[in-house]
Amino acid sequence: MKKFIICFLIALISLNISCLYAAKKEKSKKQVYYIAEKDLPRRIAIFPPFFVKKISSQSYVSQLIRGVIQNYLVGKGFVSLPFASVDAKLGKEISFKKFSLKEAFKKLPEADGIVTINVYKLSRVNIAFIEYYKVDAELCLYSRNKNKKLGCWRETATRKKVALAADPLGAIATVVSSAITSAGDIHIKNVIFEWAFKVSSLIPGFSEAMKRPKILRVVTNITSEPFKLGDKILVGIEGDAGLNASFDLGEFKKGINMSEIEPGIYKGVYVVQEGDNLKNGILVVHLTRPDGQRRDWIETSPFITIDGCPPKIPRNLTAEIRQKAIKLNWHTDDAETIAFLILRSNNPLTDYKEIAKVKEFTYEDKDIEPGKNYFYRVIALDDAGNQSKPLQYGPISLPVLTEQTLPKTLSGTYLSGKYLLEKTATVPLGVNAKIGPDVIITCSKETSIIVEGELLLKETIFKPQTDNWIGIEVAPTGKLIVEDSTISGAKNALLIKGKASCTNLTIEKGNIGLIIDSNHKVEVKKSSFINLHPAISIQEGEVEITECKFKENEVAIEILSGQPHISKNNFWQNKVNIKSNIPLTLKANYFGTKEPGNFLLIGKIEVKSFLNAPYPQGEEKELDPKKLEKLAESLREKGINALNKGNYGQAYELLEKSLKTWPQKDTYIYLIYTLSALGEDVKLKQIIEEALNKYPYETKIYQISVRYYLQTNQKEEAKRLLKKGLKLNPNNPSLEAMLPLVQGKEE
Repeated sequence: MKKFIICFLIALISLNISCLYAAKKEKSKKQVYYIAEKDLPRRIAIFPPFFVKKISSQSYVSQLIRGVIQNYLVGKGFVSLPFASVDAKLGKEISFKKFSLKEAFKKLPEADGIVTINVYKLSRVNIAFIEYYKVDAELCLYSRNKNKKLGCWRETATRKKVALAADPLGAIATVVSSAITSAGDIHIKNVIFEWAFKVSSLIPGFSEAMKRPKILRVVTNITSEPFKLGDKILVGIEGDAGLNASFDLGEFKKGINMSEIEPGIYKGVYVVQEGDNLKNGILVVHLTRPDGQRRDWIETSPFITIDGCPPKIPRNLTAEIRQKAIKLNWHTDDAETIAFLILRSNNPLTDYKEIAKVKEFTYEDKDIEPGKNYFYRVIALDDAGNQSKPLQYGPISLPVLTEQTLPKTLSGTYLSGKYLLEKTATVPLGVNAKIGPDVIITCSKETSIIVEGELLLKETIFKPQTDNWIGIEVAPTGKLIVEDSTISGAKNALLIKGKASCTNLTIEKGNIGLIIDSNHKVEVKKSSFINLHPAISIQEGEVEITECKFKENEVAIEILSGQPHISKNNFWQNKVNIKSNIPLTLKANYFGTKEPGNFLLIGKIEVKSFLNAPYPQGEEKELDPKKLEKLAESLREKGINALNKGNYGQAYELLEKSLKTWPQKDTYIYLIYTLSALGEDVKLKQIIEEALNKYPYETKIYQISVRYYLQTNQKEEAKRLLKKGLKLNPNNPSLEAMLPLVQGKEE
């Protein structure tokens, strides 16, 4: 039986290989084009590939095919026009299979020729249980002279998936194998390189270019992510053997030497040094003969970003004991710092482990045991992932607490220990009660504390036993003073109808944090509100909210009525920072960003000033809408000029800065166009959704977005977006005119 199976597999493999060979042999019987060198177009415009059938990672594959073909044709003496310039001038026609050659040349007066690429198939196939990668594509070359097609060359390439070390054409990949993002990436690259090499070898070239060295392919670990201090930039070349190889990182570093690790395989490494800085750079690889003949290979995508500048060390690290927690505080004035790593150990020198990553200048560690010594380190992080040197504190430890039960009527003082709130407790009218310091109260389901008299909470923690407890209610006759306390897991943590003052209060992980419906002035200072909906609801009364932190709330502050005064607060990662049903003026708050367009405010809210960094480090900046709008318009115009010149990286940078300065409809439109030309699919989708959230009735945004999705064969996205646009803009003629385009894309 085993012998039969082996014979069957051998026969099956032989049959499939024979079929592959026959298919290749049949395909080789194509028309052979003779093109005299004098008839070859020197300056060519390479169109983005057209995919007959949509594939996964299409944007990535499209850029790869286009870039590889460009490098092979440039190696034959052709001059390729910048992709961004070509795409900008052609507009929506660039991705359609059928196009008007005459019209295309009219839009590209500087082009002598046009190159189109049709991808019929790019897939993985299984032959006798072995996985192969296959590409079937055609390249056509057109000349401006009499709008003539000089020739079309269709080729297939099939590559067996094997380990990198065993792949004779994949030796170069081992140079940067640690940077391969997925198992199939290098195999897809290899089959595309092989196809591009085969098809370009059929195309005639210019005689002077034949003297230059040959580069078969280039593999790198460059992605859209920035390289930080200590990172290695790896470059591998496969080409002619025995030559001098080097590479450039934009204008930042040139002539970085590469070593030949085996005949025709070159490896180059650059380690990011402290102080290195590069944004939107382009990798250029060189292979040079001893006589000076040089071949260049330009990696057009992705751009290289290097940030080798670590952030400053945080300063003034302090620690304080909070009920069953240790609270750390620190400061920094470094504008490049975006977050902090918190490390902890029981040893001052070793065994530090990361316990949190935060953006604010404080952290409360609750996962600790009383009686143990703890040491902490705080490390600053920048956007690239660079780390500062650590700032250390320790030792520090928690005291050991005991447990009791709270009575139904509260009076007198309840000192250090653990308590259980089994049933609702009341502070009667005319009675004073004090809880704390160092008190932990576990609250049973549906229990609450009603304050009709006066209650002082100091260094007290309220936490639910199982499900949510109700919370604390201050009656119109009552008075509540809260200092250095925490309330978690409550349905309505604090309902204030009387007098109240809260300092260093933390409310987290419940439903509503603080409801204020009082005829008395209520003060909330230096407090934290985390993961609530909303964190504070102001329904009536004069309320002062200062030096507070709001983090990860659905709505940080909701204002239905009253006289709120809100200043010197920090807002972090909330879906909405402030939502107001009444006119509201704000001063000196930090909204998680320096860009007014991202303040996340809803309602008739006027921002007179804001903080450019978290309080208290942040500097107060006046907000002049007219001045910001003028600055944003200036940045947008510069971005449009860069766009028209084909400088897409610069255009993106300027338009994004304009958007963050003061969001405007036209800026979104130009930014969407820029990102679509760059093929930055993920970022583009984010910008489209953001634009439509701000301008849901703007038909032009729908139009250019739907066109992009159609051009990149994202049919379902195009249909979804057009459907949404027509729902919000029924009977709109511009959107209705796009229906045939969507329908025409259906299989």
